[in-house]
Amino acid sequence: MIKCPHCGGEMEFKAGTQKVTCPYCRSDFDPTNLEVKVKTSKKKDNPLSATGKSYTCAQCGATLMTFDDTAITFCSYCGSQAMLDDVVTEKLSPDLVIPFAKTKEECINEYKSIIKKNFLVPDYMKDDVVIEKFRGIYMPYAVYNLEFHGINTAKGSKYAYRSGDYVYYNDYKLNADLDVQYNGISFDLSSNFYDKYSKAIPFNNKESKEFNPNYMVGFYADNSNVDGAVYDYDAEAITKADSRKRLFKNREYSQYNVTTANVDLDVTDRKMAFFPVYFLAIRDKKNENVSYAVINGQTGKVAIDLPVAFKKYVILSLILSAIMFVLINSFVVLTPTKVAIYAAIFSFLSFILATVQASKIKKKLNHEDDKGYSATKLIEEANKKEENKDEKKEEPKKEKFHGFKYSYKALIGFLLPVLLVLLNLVQDSIYYGASIISLGLVLLSFKDLVKEHNMLTTRKLPQLNKRGGDENA
Repeated sequence: MIKCPHCGGEMEFKAGTQKVTCPYCRSDFDPTNLEVKVKTSKKKDNPLSATGKSYTCAQCGATLMTFDDTAITFCSYCGSQAMLDDVVTEKLSPDLVIPFAKTKEECINEYKSIIKKNFLVPDYMKDDVVIEKFRGIYMPYAVYNLEFHGINTAKGSKYAYRSGDYVYYNDYKLNADLDVQYNGISFDLSSNFYDKYSKAIPFNNKESKEFNPNYMVGFYADNSNVDGAVYDYDAEAITKADSRKRLFKNREYSQYNVTTANVDLDVTDRKMAFFPVYFLAIRDKKNENVSYAVINGQTGKVAIDLPVAFKKYVILSLILSAIMFVLINSFVVLTPTKVAIYAAIFSFLSFILATVQASKIKKKLNHEDDKGYSATKLIEEANKKEENKDEKKEEPKKEKFHGFKYSYKALIGFLLPVLLVLLNLVQDSIYYGASIISLGLVLLSFKDLVKEHNMLTTRKLPQLNKRGGDENA
């Protein structure tokens, strides 16, 4: 908590002015010049600590810190109302911070402009009461610096001459004295914050500042629970690929047709940072699933989970189907066989879409696209095994994923008309009947596709374990 030097009121950081403001006497202060009472850490290279109030959400288990005098608020992860505990926590500060530059109002307007363009989005996502629940959170990130200094060796070849049917090349070994440095490669360190969101709203690390708790007042913070070393390989892979591309563009490398030029960069520094994110959790009408919208508090870039309202999907599909029927009927004479073939085509396309969606659902359920979550889960499971190694308990069986249940309707709808065409039956009624059944299965398959899509864009509640920014408090 930061008190106003003039009136003693609780102050907050304003993104629009980049000042710490007192709402009572309207005094403004430069965050870097405002004197704050802080405690000294035992770590010499990280002397500051920030003090705030923590709370654990009873619905999803996430634990956040806030730096204002809020008593009742909404959990940013699941949207449920929560009363903050009177637990004052102290967290060692990170090394860097990017202050909020975008105001909440700017982010709300950006969110609304995107939602308005999507006809298929459920109406509850457009509710102003829901949208007002946007909350600013400082998310933990690891910021990497990588370097390579020394001789890099690459192999190349160059055309020499031609003799008869033979073409001769001279092989070369190219030695380059390289001085390579990458600063500001970042990855989020919260298992609650899925990697797909952090990748969708990249930050400009050049604007980061030395950590100062004054930037934190009025916002939440989620401290890290993912080891920064988890992303060492990813940081090295990104910089290695970029340096290789740059070398290939070099004239000396291109004229000698160099195809392999690897630069093995090493992590020389890894810092902890807080980056600003506006977070919105939107519950569906049944209060069973939650969708997320995240906005970069520095740049205003938005990433939203957009579920589909099935009724709107049906209306749009009927309109498009009517247009397609008119167009096809204008250029093609429909016969029973052609109707069956078109039904088979639509069914096959539906089968492919369902199979692709099933693959994505499997990745999501297994968290294959979230390295931070997976790494944290492995540690938790290892700790549980260690704790229960003396107890003879059977481990719960993991539920198997059956992707075929998402695509079997479309497959039947495809095989039925194909079988009739191959049998070459003469009764028109059989073709029309089979086509109606096939298209009916396609409709049911599309309904499943909408459900599959919504599974990818929403999450069941509760979706988190009991942990978060202050899990040790």
